[in-house]
Amino acid sequence: MASNLRTYLREIKKDILRIKKEVDPLTEIGDLCSQSKTPIMFENIKGYPGWKICDLLVKDRRYQAIALKTTPENVLAKLSEGINRGPGKTRLLGTGPVKEKIFTSQEVDLNKIPFCIHTPQDGGRYIGSGMCVVRDPDTGFQNVAMHRIHIKGKDFAAVSIFSPHTRAILQKYHQRNIACPMAVVIGHHPCFEIATNYFGPHDTFSEHELAASLLGETVPMVKCECSDIVVPAEAEIVIEGEIKPGVTEMEGPFGEFHNYYASGVSPKPRLDIKAITMRKDAIFRHLNATPYTDHQPLAVLCCEARLWDQLRRKGYNIHDVFIPPWGGLFVTIIQITPQVEEQAKEAILTVLFSPLLLFTKVVIAVDEDIDIYDAKDIIYALGTRVNPEKDIIQIGGTPGIAYDLSLEEIPGVANLRHGGKLGINATKPPLIKKELRERFKRISPKGWGKVSLKDFLK
Repeated sequence: MASNLRTYLREIKKDILRIKKEVDPLTEIGDLCSQSKTPIMFENIKGYPGWKICDLLVKDRRYQAIALKTTPENVLAKLSEGINRGPGKTRLLGTGPVKEKIFTSQEVDLNKIPFCIHTPQDGGRYIGSGMCVVRDPDTGFQNVAMHRIHIKGKDFAAVSIFSPHTRAILQKYHQRNIACPMAVVIGHHPCFEIATNYFGPHDTFSEHELAASLLGETVPMVKCECSDIVVPAEAEIVIEGEIKPGVTEMEGPFGEFHNYYASGVSPKPRLDIKAITMRKDAIFRHLNATPYTDHQPLAVLCCEARLWDQLRRKGYNIHDVFIPPWGGLFVTIIQITPQVEEQAKEAILTVLFSPLLLFTKVVIAVDEDIDIYDAKDIIYALGTRVNPEKDIIQIGGTPGIAYDLSLEEIPGVANLRHGGKLGINATKPPLIKKELRERFKRISPKGWGKVSLKDFLK
């Protein structure tokens, strides 16, 4: 059987926090998702009998590793290998589970799906987990990207389009003065969501084919009801629509990935819904856009893997790369063992100006004995291994993204701000300075690794 959301949920079933008490998708689910430390499943949705909602499927390396069929310490290597391997195979079927229920014309009603409100001042209900598919009218190749979708009515929504690939395809249709079909895929194996957030070069294949490569499977696909777009047959829900030239709806506000309202309210392309297909017992895969959920790691996981690969190819002794949600995605941490001091500095500069990173303005380099997933350990490295006189790199006069409210706006220039970048070398002295490096060996308490407190509580 092909991998899908349900097969993955079975793999992690022992970890799923199952909520059987009634929950309100408009007032409660947003915060409950942010509170949970493990995958969560809501089984009693107010106003939506029979529906289930799941979230937090890949929020840390443990669950990313399960999705990629590897170990937590090998996630970036495995993902990098899949990206470098290129597209996998798909096969077109006549039908599939996502066609078990089909709604067209007057039957279409977005209000019958339990979309949630993510943060208190949001403009309404949003789809955060939609993998939006468009098809290039010239080449026939499809692009898939996650765009936030603001539900505006029973059969229309506003789409905030982030992907330049999607935007370029949309422009091709509008130059011809015709509507651009779009299919919104909701709920599948996490490898599809990981692949959807890959934004590297892929002019001759789609993100669904990259998902096939990550899974090591041939992915079954089906044709949409109202267009030539093909979508994964094992998905939970597919919403089919079209974007007409020049037709917009007001979108926003929306709580952003860094926990601020940064983009306000503005006109965005209107998506008119033509059909909805789904499984007979569809599970709504929610993706709450608040810190410490799936929203941040999905946005940067492929970037982490490609950056790890880039540094490895440059010959650095690189162990790991992490863009922590507790840094608002503006901080990147690299775990490296430098042979000489210059290697740490060069690696920091490589990351600061890497085209792979959209948001990073601060890079911290640490050694392999620092847990880069633990903010306390990072602060420990900053406090005990940094000499501000020589270990700080500050660069001014660099552009930043519009979402970074700490940077100054550039008058008359949209989507850019003016600021700087910061690099911090928090590594121990390099390998070439062996004696000095030994002085920074961390002390462990007596009995470390030999005793466990739980054994003394029995």
